[in-house]
Amino acid sequence: MESPDDKYLWEAEREEPFPEISILQGFLGIIKLLFFLPFTLALIPIFLLFKYLYYKAGIKVPMLLIRKFWSRVALKLCGLQLFVNGQCFSRVCIVVSNHVSWLDILAIQSVTDVIFVAKSEVQTWPGLGFLAQLADTLFVERKPQKIGFHSKEAEEIMSTGESICFFPEGTSSDGLRVLKFRSGFFQLAYGNGTEQKSRVTYIQPLSLFYKPKGNDKSVDFYGWWGSMSLLSHMIKILCKSSGSITLKFHEQLRSDNFRTRKHLAGQAEKIIGDEIARNVRLYESRVT
Repeated sequence: MESPDDKYLWEAEREEPFPEISILQGFLGIIKLLFFLPFTLALIPIFLLFKYLYYKAGIKVPMLLIRKFWSRVALKLCGLQLFVNGQCFSRVCIVVSNHVSWLDILAIQSVTDVIFVAKSEVQTWPGLGFLAQLADTLFVERKPQKIGFHSKEAEEIMSTGESICFFPEGTSSDGLRVLKFRSGFFQLAYGNGTEQKSRVTYIQPLSLFYKPKGNDKSVDFYGWWGSMSLLSHMIKILCKSSGSITLKFHEQLRSDNFRTRKHLAGQAEKIIGDEIARNVRLYESRVT
């Protein structure tokens, strides 16, 4: 019997084998790691100091600069060149994006000021969970009965002037497609009551597209999904990665232009999906 969630999934379950790494690639990966760990540990107390300054005096710029600087260095170490198209948002809004891998967080927070919404399991990830907590990530349980509670938490965050970012697909993919958007969290655009047009919330669709460089990498090289090991994927990226990621900020949507959250989610999904499909066609035309 088909599960109600089947329409949100795709048939591409894959357990990726441990990456084949040459001696040189392994050596370079170790050098990167030996730089990154002390670099991160050195920045944490500085970040916490500036975070305290923000809470006490409302001065946010130094904290943001540290976070963006750390993210850009991490992207460089992961062999990724960053490109940004479109106009980044300047007002409080909800950012919605397709989800490809853990690298998405680095890319998005390297150019924006957002609070991420992440599944509760992220808290248990070694290292990454701690860093996510430092960044005030809102952790949510993926249960229908919890949507109202977590929406209220997110609304409280936005009421303080913060923008939030979440991945409506609810999971990651190979980066070559956009899975069906779950509309539940889009309720935030309408408040905790029934959907209404009396309040306006801006939604920022954001598309992410990764392009690997070199004939030794498959087009889905950066995708992390299904049963893939987080550790082996990180090792692969650190030792073998060479490519780029493009962030495309699309025109913002207004909640009062959509009758329900499902219509809003559908339009955001179409905008991002069309952009990813266009990028895939361009990439394939250049490599064939």
